[in-house]
Amino acid sequence: MPLQKDGELHQSLYTLPVIVLLTAVAWSFVGLGFVMPLRALYARDIGASSVQVGLMATSFLLASFVVTPAIGWLSDRMGPRIVLGVSLLTYAWLLVAYVPVTSPGALIALRALEGVSAAGVLTPARVLMNTVSPPDRYGEALGLVSTARTVGILAGPAVGTLLASGFGYTPSFLAAGGVLTLSALGVFIVLRPHTDATPRAATPTPVFSSGFTGPLALAYGLAVVLAWPQGVTPAIWRLYMQDRGASLLLIGLSFTTFALAASALAPLAGRISDRYGRWRPILAGLALSGAVYCVYGLRLPPGWIVALALVEGAGLAVARVATDGFLADHVPQDLRGRIHARFSAAGTAGSLVGAAVSGVLYAVEPGVPLLAMGMLYLLVALALLVVPAIRHLFRAVSIGRSKAKPFVGLSSTAGKL
Repeated sequence: MPLQKDGELHQSLYTLPVIVLLTAVAWSFVGLGFVMPLRALYARDIGASSVQVGLMATSFLLASFVVTPAIGWLSDRMGPRIVLGVSLLTYAWLLVAYVPVTSPGALIALRALEGVSAAGVLTPARVLMNTVSPPDRYGEALGLVSTARTVGILAGPAVGTLLASGFGYTPSFLAAGGVLTLSALGVFIVLRPHTDATPRAATPTPVFSSGFTGPLALAYGLAVVLAWPQGVTPAIWRLYMQDRGASLLLIGLSFTTFALAASALAPLAGRISDRYGRWRPILAGLALSGAVYCVYGLRLPPGWIVALALVEGAGLAVARVATDGFLADHVPQDLRGRIHARFSAAGTAGSLVGAAVSGVLYAVEPGVPLLAMGMLYLLVALALLVVPAIRHLFRAVSIGRSKAKPFVGLSSTAGKL
């Protein structure tokens, strides 16, 4: 139902399709969270070496990266609802398949297949959210998707670990498969087939020219930068905290404080970027998180690191959600799946590079990988601030989005940023 506010017409965001989609995303990541802390332990218990455990993670990321463009193409051809539902069902079967596996090689293959299924969850979910949410609230809607994902990841590991400690690994894998199956049923039953409809332009637009415009290329580049920490964290964060003298409890708390700040701020950050433009939140988020990474490079007490993780989570949440909204503003409707897939693939590439580089730099000094990441973030923020060509991209005409309030911070002629 449209709402009148401040002289403008606003459509309601919290419709049944949006709520069902957010619930499906949250439950799917609760299910994935059940087994997130268990895979490596399970692999070690059946005789996998540390190299094989590492290959499990690598096979997942590489498979996801390779298949993501195909997922985008399928979302445009078959509809994101079908791709999301089938991917959730497939993921459920793969998790149940862990139960009879006794070979480390089979686990590596399973993780690669998981990477294929995982690529079919978040990308079509984001496309669907762009379909069922009002155009002038894309940022807030995508922020809610991020929150649903984070809440699921936070809730799942605790339940999965509790099940495994009391009853062994099997109940956790079976419960995860059951939760993902319920998520798939919710997508198929409640979301109507019309959400799969993709508007087609009267004259087909060349894929290359429409998929690699200036704003979209900027969004892809920001995705690479903002995903860098997702590679650094699994590669060196636990080691970094341990080298700083942190206990297991403090290491766990650092993840919790980061996730709580990110999940709490994401919807608000999206709402602000919808109303006032994408430039300022992206700039502020990059500068804030970049400063935190530089401070991490110092020899801080563990308690300070846990507290700073709150600031890091807040900065990244603001920058990521505003970047999501910036992408959504400029996606041609008939290429939503493919462009969201390229955006996801760019993020996966950033994670892979972050993991590879941080491992090498950590051998120099534990704080160096984080200091390097902080400098990168601050340089990107500086480029957003002072390079006119980049700032101009934020003033480009967006697709299907009402105008935000004009930016008047740096000069009277800056326009909407």
